[in-house]
Amino acid sequence: MVEAMDPFQVVRARTPHGIRTLPAFVLVTLLFSGGVFAAGPILLAPDRRAIPQLVTREQTEVRYGTGVVVGAETILTARHAVAGTVEVVLPNAKVIGGVRCRAPDRDTAVITARLPAGTPRYRISFRTLKVGETVRVGGYPDRRWTVVSGRVTNMIKSAILSDRRVTTPMVVFKPALHQGASGSPVLDAKGYVVGIFVASNAHEDYSIALPIATGLGPCRSIVQEGAAPVVPASSFLPLPSDARVAPS
Repeated sequence: MVEAMDPFQVVRARTPHGIRTLPAFVLVTLLFSGGVFAAGPILLAPDRRAIPQLVTREQTEVRYGTGVVVGAETILTARHAVAGTVEVVLPNAKVIGGVRCRAPDRDTAVITARLPAGTPRYRISFRTLKVGETVRVGGYPDRRWTVVSGRVTNMIKSAILSDRRVTTPMVVFKPALHQGASGSPVLDAKGYVVGIFVASNAHEDYSIALPIATGLGPCRSIVQEGAAPVVPASSFLPLPSDARVAPS
């Protein structure tokens, strides 16, 4: 059995005319400078511009997590890392967002926020990672921007995450991430987001991620636009029965 305590980091807070015909090139310029075409480029590597730090303030507690921009106003993250109003902290901006969707039987959530025009984003992929594949993860463990590379070691079918049993396939990879990284995107070799980091075991040096393919539940329809083609899932291998997951 795999067990995980609540992986987010908690900190005590100290305080509470008329229509006119324009030349064609001018029309094109106006169109592409408008809000409809304000979406930024698609990224293929970990980048702070589209992987914000998420901050949730609740009375005297502050939660720190990580998210990933997957749409013009859409951020994907871990469910346990956010609640209610969320501060979305980008390198050159800070905006306020709110939780739009939570997967009740999984540990994923979607946040909606008015991001700055031109904010880059990532494409998600509904394919399942295979054992041995290389992954890259960008996030804010210990509240510091960090990028790590690792490798998928195996897959599991269930685990206890944040005191709730999750019975959906999950990805196990090395190394172990730390507090503040919950919600970080797991990127495959093509730069697609294929999973969301949710827990880790520092003693045995491994992390657990919910695959995009199986971990979104009712939030899937919100983020599936523009996703990469689906690839059939691979087989799953169990973790050792005595494995334990510490807070991440």
